[in-house]
Amino acid sequence: MEKPSDSISTIAVLIPARRNEPALAPLIVALFDAGFGAIVLVDDGSPSEDRGALDELSRRERVHLLRHAANLGKGRALKTGFNYFLNSLGGFTGLVTADADGQHAANDIVRVAQMLLASPGCAVLGCRNFGTGTPFRSRFGNALTRMVFHFVSGCKVSDTQSGLRAFPASLLKEIVVLPGERYEYEMTVLAYLCGHGRQPLETPISTIYIDRNRGSAFNPVRDSMRIYFVLLRYCTASLLSAALDFAVFGVVYTLTHGLLLSIAAGRLSSLANFTLNRSFVFRCGGRVGMALARYYLLAVLVAMVSYGCIREILTYWGWNVYLAKLVVESLLSVVTFSIQTLFVFPVQERE
Repeated sequence: MEKPSDSISTIAVLIPARRNEPALAPLIVALFDAGFGAIVLVDDGSPSEDRGALDELSRRERVHLLRHAANLGKGRALKTGFNYFLNSLGGFTGLVTADADGQHAANDIVRVAQMLLASPGCAVLGCRNFGTGTPFRSRFGNALTRMVFHFVSGCKVSDTQSGLRAFPASLLKEIVVLPGERYEYEMTVLAYLCGHGRQPLETPISTIYIDRNRGSAFNPVRDSMRIYFVLLRYCTASLLSAALDFAVFGVVYTLTHGLLLSIAAGRLSSLANFTLNRSFVFRCGGRVGMALARYYLLAVLVAMVSYGCIREILTYWGWNVYLAKLVVESLLSVVTFSIQTLFVFPVQERE
């Protein structure tokens, strides 16, 4: 009998597990009671003493156990589950990802799935409320990643670290090929969706921490730095390129006192900046010609904006030209980072 397309039975749940958590078996029972059609359980290199319990779970009807011989990271476990879903679970309309440690209640997983069914083609994100009872390490980690994600992508996401997400089946082929093997993969998926005008819908979920989240493998400082190390590389490359740009600008302006000519000459540093950004910052493997065309389209627009702003500052405020250039270029660098992230070196072209 064919499942109705608006039924929760057409939704599968993917659960990556590093070990057999006490909450895992009760969660699976609750999900089947709720009507989900399948559970894809990925054993991400669990210790030998846990494998028997996970094997026992796999004997339940509609539980599909996939196994990594060693711990490969959450990103790789999610991709393993996505790939299996696409190859082996035809007829399902979507997939919900959930954690194995009890932080996602069955009724919240149902809520996210129902929103997916009600909004075909849209991804859904279950978002926690980080109130006063939230452990400091979790509250700090989420505040840090929300802030930087907003700066990088231009999109406000309430809970960038939530593992409770729902994806339509049609979207999985796009995100399974994105780079990342550990926690940074989930952030890459969010950046990809936001960069392509498909920011996930959000629905509130319970904020549950087991033993004040001591068992979490997410380290807010270490993993946030891994996620956003691209920002540090961008700042380094920008400083080097800006120094070259400023030097050329200064020489030409001293000789000619022509603002437009000086800005244009300073932009000779852009080729060095493009090379650094492509190879060092974003590590982009796409076609050089297309990226170069996009980069110089952006460079021309930024140069025009820079010229207009500096001219206005000199005309109406009478600033020193070098100070005006420094302020304007510093502010524009924030904007150009976001544009380069989404348009010039899009995430799907990165290695």
